Amino acid sequence: MSMLRQRFVFSSLRKRIMMFLTVGFVGCAVLMASVSYNAIYTMQRDKIKTSMAFDLYQQRSKLNQMYNNLLQVTQQMTPEGTVGNLMETYVSTVDIYSQRLLSRDISYNIGLITFSNPAMELVMYYNPASGQAPYSNLPLRGDFKLQSLPNVAGMETLKYQSPHKSLCRFSDDLVVSVTREVQFSDGTQLVVYVEARTDIPADMNSLSASLNMPYALVFTDTADRVTYSSNSAAFAAGERLMLNGESGMTGEYVWNRMKGDYGYNIALLLPVSSYNHELYTWKNHMLWILAIALLMMFTLTLLLRRLINRPFRLIEKEMRTFGKGYMGTRQYHTGIDEFDRLFDQFNMMKRQIQQLIMDVEQKEKRRHQLEIEKLAYQINPHFLMNTLNSVRWLAVMHKQEEIEKFVSSLIILLNYNLGKSEETATFRSEIQIMRTYLELQQMRHDFEVKLDIAEEAYLDSPVARFILQPIVENAVCHGLDDNGKLEIIISPDETVQMVRIIIRDDGKGLSQETLALLQRDTPDQQQTGWGIGLRYVRSMLESFYGRKARMDIESMPNQGTTVTLNLPYLHPRKERAI
Repeated sequence: MSMLRQRFVFSSLRKRIMMFLTVGFVGCAVLMASVSYNAIYTMQRDKIKTSMAFDLYQQRSKLNQMYNNLLQVTQQMTPEGTVGNLMETYVSTVDIYSQRLLSRDISYNIGLITFSNPAMELVMYYNPASGQAPYSNLPLRGDFKLQSLPNVAGMETLKYQSPHKSLCRFSDDLVVSVTREVQFSDGTQLVVYVEARTDIPADMNSLSASLNMPYALVFTDTADRVTYSSNSAAFAAGERLMLNGESGMTGEYVWNRMKGDYGYNIALLLPVSSYNHELYTWKNHMLWILAIALLMMFTLTLLLRRLINRPFRLIEKEMRTFGKGYMGTRQYHTGIDEFDRLFDQFNMMKRQIQQLIMDVEQKEKRRHQLEIEKLAYQINPHFLMNTLNSVRWLAVMHKQEEIEKFVSSLIILLNYNLGKSEETATFRSEIQIMRTYLELQQMRHDFEVKLDIAEEAYLDSPVARFILQPIVENAVCHGLDDNGKLEIIISPDETVQMVRIIIRDDGKGLSQETLALLQRDTPDQQQTGWGIGLRYVRSMLESFYGRKARMDIESMPNQGTTVTLNLPYLHPRKERAI
């Protein structure tokens, strides 16, 4: 038992891989062979039937178009049509000169019909009584007999003919034709005959050559008699061909049949031997492919036995930990140079990714800082222009009596705004700058300011620089009217270590569109005035507090605007330079 166990139980990984892969590949090959054979056999059979149906559909579409064109030409030659109207006038005219002019017009219009239809050949009026064609664009054959035309469909006065030789004396083309019996007002009965060249022989030859299959196209009339066959050796005109349904097999042929729009029947037939030959060819190809696939599988089995499982497990483990965000590098020595180099490259990739992440973080910080500086440069000129405008109006109104006080306050604002002061910004300094700005504006505008500021220890805690004045400036310059009211409430909440600042005006407010525009975090060319100041404040809050601070804006047209800031209470040791 021990010897049998050692002989049939493989303890070597290489042998086990060899055994499992061989069994698996052989089983898959057998299953694939059976499934592929059935699939290919079904697909090829359906392919031939589908191809026959499609090719027959194309021929029917071409014939329908040709018969439709011919029918339109015959309609023009009826008494109600263009040419027929001239013919009606001709038969009722007794003046010889007028008849000659009308005869010329009739011939001219028949020529126009054939000129506008390149496939059109012979167009004529035929008199069955005399056996002559009074009007024809081309000379008629001498042995022509109306009864000899291969009618395939139609009624008593309108008949459609299957492909036949052209009735033109100088043409041997294969054509399809339409005849229509017409009667004019004087009792003259004529037959309109129109024919057009068909490419059925060339199409059948091209189809048979491309697929290497001897197809045959057959026309049958309502009595199931063959009126035309592209392969007269297989089916001759006059034979009966009984076909029921749209497809099937009869005798030695597989066939597909369709009915045209004008009542004719056409069928595409293929010899059974050719039909099966294609299937046998595909079967042989499939067997060769399966044989090659089995050989490749066996070869692959021999190659896979040399692989080692442990390096793959290590690679999988490294990728899993890397996917979880671990960027540390480990050194592995598997004893295989290729795998060792792979681990070295993997560690190098980790270090490069770490460096890239650090570079991206530095670039993002720099970009954010540059954006803040850019916003500051946009705020400063805006604020400066508003203030200087106030100085101008103050000089006009007060004749320069209070300019010294005004300019002194302005210098304080400008120094703080431009960051000239080295002191750290606190709530107290922000409130002082805001008060200074309000004093300046109250010298120019007549509005009421109500300040409700809680005097507590939070006033000396650090805060982002220059965040209150832009909001107050927006309220004064863009919201308040004369005799308006501005209310500012600042209070701390020790329980949550937050400071709430509410700036409320009773001015004209903002529309919903403007309010939505101000909520955007991304720059917008339309964000002027309100937009520039608020985007600056939002960027300063994000840079100083991260996502801990929040700014909310509420406004309705003609009902004022309220801006609420919720800022974290920072102790002096947590001060951050901005």
